[in-house]
This record gives sequence, structure tokens and C-alpha cells, in this order.
Amino acid sequence: MLACWIVALLGFAYWSTRTFGLLRHWARRPHLSALPAGGEGLPRLSVVVPALDEEATIEGAMRSLLEVDYPGLEVIAVDDRSTDRTGVLLDDFAALDSRLRVLHVKELPAGWLGKNHAMHHAARQARGQWILFTDADIHFEASALRRAVAFAESSGLDHLVVLPECVVTGFREKLFQGFFWVLFACKLRPWKVRDPKSRAHIGVGAFNMVRADFYRRAGGHAAMPMEILDDVKLGKLLKQRGARQDCVAAGALVRVRWVEGVGGAVRGLTKNLFAALHYSVLRSVAGSLLLLAGVAWPAVGLFVGPAGARLLCAGTLACMVLAIRAATQTPGLSRLYGLGFPIAAVVFVYIVARSTIHTLRQGGVVWRGTLYPLAELRRGVV
Repeated sequence: MLACWIVALLGFAYWSTRTFGLLRHWARRPHLSALPAGGEGLPRLSVVVPALDEEATIEGAMRSLLEVDYPGLEVIAVDDRSTDRTGVLLDDFAALDSRLRVLHVKELPAGWLGKNHAMHHAARQARGQWILFTDADIHFEASALRRAVAFAESSGLDHLVVLPECVVTGFREKLFQGFFWVLFACKLRPWKVRDPKSRAHIGVGAFNMVRADFYRRAGGHAAMPMEILDDVKLGKLLKQRGARQDCVAAGALVRVRWVEGVGGAVRGLTKNLFAALHYSVLRSVAGSLLLLAGVAWPAVGLFVGPAGARLLCAGTLACMVLAIRAATQTPGLSRLYGLGFPIAAVVFVYIVARSTIHTLRQGGVVWRGTLYPLAELRRGVV
């Protein structure tokens, strides 16, 4: 009985405080579509796009990027050892548009992850006052970059994150991605990132835009060459160096098909989750138990234990329902998907176990065909 009370109380305390923060942030945060687009005096912007075997997505993404309405735009795409037609497609675009430069990386230097090296290599050649790091599957609406840079300049920011709209299909994909983005928001606390006294930080691979001089003073990707969570950890590095940081929701102005199906999420997160836990088995076990207790248990706790504990479990599930609309950028995602979070949490725990076992068994992480040794990855954690 006492255990039911403790688990129910701690779960409700966590979810109620996080949900309150998310709801306040959702009510106050600006959306990119509501921000004014800057005029002709906007500073020069360099967009860095690393790409390794992105033949399936690079054409559409690059076309949308080169169609944006931004003066002084420079795009630097990095063909990072691709074995498909990625490099050829990028060269074809560059032949038609002088704003695009393509860098071809043939070999990966020792001590680097491929993507981190590609971004570092491109950033060294960037001429813009701002550098936007984005992925090779992101689609931009024409005014997105104008609005983002104008907001960052007027707000005196050093680092701006734009949370993309995720394109999802099917019940299971919506449920899992809804859970993932709520968990992501609860962990990173976007409502606190602008507070210089808070350690909260944020970053996403779709849209990490940083003032170029600040990026270089902070050490850039050279300060995190073996960090798999490059997007979030760039945000952490910049915040630690005193960056004025903020995030906004993109609405439909920045869009991504993050993964296809739950299977795609399982495969993608297998690379990341053990890294997010600093390659610690103890953290993997503890984190999994906390997820089961804080997310899966409330569904069970509705039917077992004392009445007061059951009421707390019901309150926890209600918080999940409220949190989903405030934390996700997925159109048409019903709040009722929050009731399925206990199931999604079990799947997530499975992925944590899979990530841990695969990494230990392989002696590292296999990413796009390259094995990165575990000892080097552990030394490179930011």
C-alpha cells in the first residue's frame, strides 16, 4: 500500500509540474508563422547541410531550401562519403544556383564522428554572420529563414532553435512520436532555456541557428567531435558559454518526416539512447525503471491500491493528455493519444535496452556504416 502511494505521488508531482511548465510555455511562445519577416537589411546567413547517402530526401529538401526568400543566403552542403547519388545531385543543384557550394569529404579524420566533422568542415568556410545547421530531409517555407533571423536579431539571441512540424501517419506512429516529443520537452524544459540562470538548454538537428562569432568562440563542433547527440549538445555547449538561447515552434514553416513507423523510430533511437544516458548501464536501468514507474504505472494504478493513490494516477494520466498538445509539433494529434503513453513508455524502455545491448555487444555505435568505438564515445561526451 505504501509503495502504491509513493509511486503515485512522485509520478503526479513530476507530471503536474512539467505539464504546468509546458502549458505556460505553449501559451506564451511565439510561432514562427506569427513573427514578422525582416527586410533587406538582414545579416548574411550560411546554411550548413551535412548529407551521407541521402539520395531519397536531398533533392526535395535542397529545392525547398533554395526557394526560400532570403537576401544574402549562402548554402554549404557537405557530401560526407556518400556511396549513392547524393554528391551528384548536390553538384547538379550547385551548377544551377551560385548560392550553393558543395564540399565533398572522401575520408573521415581520426577522432571525429562523420556528421560532426562535416558540420565543422562547412562552418569553417561559412561567411555568414549567422550559421544554420540543418538536416538533409528538412523542408522550408519561403519566409521561414527571414522570420527566424529577424526574431533572433530583434531578441538579441545568440542561438535560436525552431521546433519543426513532424509529418506522421498512422495510429502507432502518432502515438509513439507524441510520447517521444513530450518526453523530450519534459527533459529539456524549453520554457527555461531563455533564463540565463537555468542550466536548461535545447537543440534540434532540423534547425540549430547560432551567431557565427559566438559559435567559434565557444569552440563549435571541434569542442564535441565524438558527441552523437550533436544537436542537443551543441545547445548545451552554447548555453554553458553564456549564449542567449530561445526556441520557437515552426508550425508548417519548417517540416520533417522524422521517422517512418515505430520500426523506424526503434532503429533510429537505438543509436542515440545509450548515448543520451552517457553510455552508463546503471543510468539505463535506472532510467527504464523511472519510466515504467512514472508513465506506465499510472495506467495500472487506476485499478490497484488505495483510492487516494488511484486518484493521483488518474491525475497523472490527465497531465499526459494536457501535455501532448503543448509539447508536440504534429498537426491533428488528438490529446487522447496521451492516454496511450503507458504503452509507448514500454516500447521506449525496450529501445533503451536494445540501444544498451547493441552498443555493448558491438563495442561501440555503428552509424551510417562506420563503427565508432565505445571508449572514444565515452571520452567525447559533452
